[in-house]
Amino acid sequence: MPRVAITFISILFLSITGLARAQMTGKVGDPNRYENPQLLITAEELHARLEEPRLRIIDVRSQDAYAQGHIPGAVNLPIGQITVTRNGIPGMLAPQEVVEESLGAVGVTPESRVVIYDEAGGDRATRLFWVLDYYGHPHMAVLDGGFAAWQAAAFPITTAVPAVPKTTYRGTPDPAKLATGEWIRDHLTDPAVVLVDARSRAEFRGKVAGRGVKIAGHIPGAVNIDWVRNLTETAPRKILPPTTLRRLYAEVGISQDKTVVVYCRSGMRASHTYFVLRLLGYPRVRLYDGSWLEWANSGKFPLQHQCRLDNTLRTRQG
Repeated sequence: MPRVAITFISILFLSITGLARAQMTGKVGDPNRYENPQLLITAEELHARLEEPRLRIIDVRSQDAYAQGHIPGAVNLPIGQITVTRNGIPGMLAPQEVVEESLGAVGVTPESRVVIYDEAGGDRATRLFWVLDYYGHPHMAVLDGGFAAWQAAAFPITTAVPAVPKTTYRGTPDPAKLATGEWIRDHLTDPAVVLVDARSRAEFRGKVAGRGVKIAGHIPGAVNIDWVRNLTETAPRKILPPTTLRRLYAEVGISQDKTVVVYCRSGMRASHTYFVLRLLGYPRVRLYDGSWLEWANSGKFPLQHQCRLDNTLRTRQG
């Protein structure tokens, strides 16, 4: 057989096998798979992995909820333990040493394969996901549907508290996963940056302010996708299929070639959107930790659809 023919057949074989491998991994040409499927775990998958030695399941619900029953082997780390009030803004990320101490206290190491859950796959689990992502933890996943999905599957529940050795946890912050108000202000006219407001439509349009907010409205140029739109409507509420989510964000111009900044009232709901975008494979996503509470209450930043709570300011911009 001529050498040219052999070369052509070899290239064709490599191309076909490469395409097949890409399709199997869900990376290229497979719209029915998440780009980063390892970030989401089902109750069935978790149940099958309960005995894995490096698995660390973290229940971010309240201490009372945890005490009433939890997934076997889970440790309790209420999300409030790693948040603080800073400059009058509640829910801000705690100092690094506090986060590291809290993770070490529940036995997390850099090698741990962390699975996080809350009541129903909501924004508290994803808030811890963002914290771990920010500090560079390599292996973590959110339980799809949360504790409600575990219960719906009739898997075992326990009140036993596991004895886990305390560890020394060290993380490396990645500033590219965090946005400040100043950073956003400096990029408001940057066409490579898009803002996603994860609050309700009423909050976005300035009809409802939200707890602790002095002025209603939104950041100029932001688009609104309420975080609950990431979830199924029936309980236990789970993450929507990838094709549905891609269409949801693409329809408002949230493309993967942009830097996407997500925010809400205090950074909790936005963490869910952050998680979903990471799940879909968006490479550049930042969470605005101070969110609308900081932006609106500081008096330093421009507003759209603004309306003071005392109704003295009614003019709406944009």
